[in-house]
Amino acid sequence: MLNALAQVLPFALGLIAAPLPIVAVILLLMAKGGRGKALVFVLAWAVVILVLSLVVALIAGAGDTTGSGESPTWVGWVQLLLGLLLLLLAVKSLRERLGRPEGGSPEPPAWLTAIDSMNTGKVVGLALLLAGANPKSLAMILGGGAAIAAFGLQPGGSAVAALFFAVLGSLGLLVPLLAVTVSGERGTRTLEKAHTWLIANNDTVTMTVLFVFGGVFAAKGLGTLLG
Repeated sequence: MLNALAQVLPFALGLIAAPLPIVAVILLLMAKGGRGKALVFVLAWAVVILVLSLVVALIAGAGDTTGSGESPTWVGWVQLLLGLLLLLLAVKSLRERLGRPEGGSPEPPAWLTAIDSMNTGKVVGLALLLAGANPKSLAMILGGGAAIAAFGLQPGGSAVAALFFAVLGSLGLLVPLLAVTVSGERGTRTLEKAHTWLIANNDTVTMTVLFVFGGVFAAKGLGTLLG
């Protein structure tokens, strides 16, 4: 079990480092009834991670696994494909950035301007979109599920590992929520600065995460296949 938990750490760190979900929580906290909506977003985000990673773990775990922590061949292929996908997304982001006029900034997603007026249902939908429909986040979730499956755990053990993965992958979203709860107005001012920085540096942060984790996962996949 401990080995399985350790194997999901890189994928959880990839989720923690995603800037847009953090921006969403910050904007929700600044909106009317913000704390409740932000909490709903974080819970929905965590549930998506839990459900998708557990489904992947149970389906993939029904196949041939070693049960000893030695990753089977299919896990190597999954890691390699995920790594290549993340690297392709990084190259795509880099080309888009280089293609913009000097000093220009990308168009913000439509939900950034509409988030103030979102009701609870739309907040849940946004969490589902950013976690389950975003290729960058989805790749991390699928990779985490595959890492859990590689250990051939019983369904209960897979559920515990998926829950650990979901909680860990949500820590980045809990930071702004806790900052406002503990620090009040001072925390809100800090979040405003963090929001400005994340929007201004979203491309750089995203590309760095994609290149780093893409390279790590591709290397791990090749190591498994060639080892």
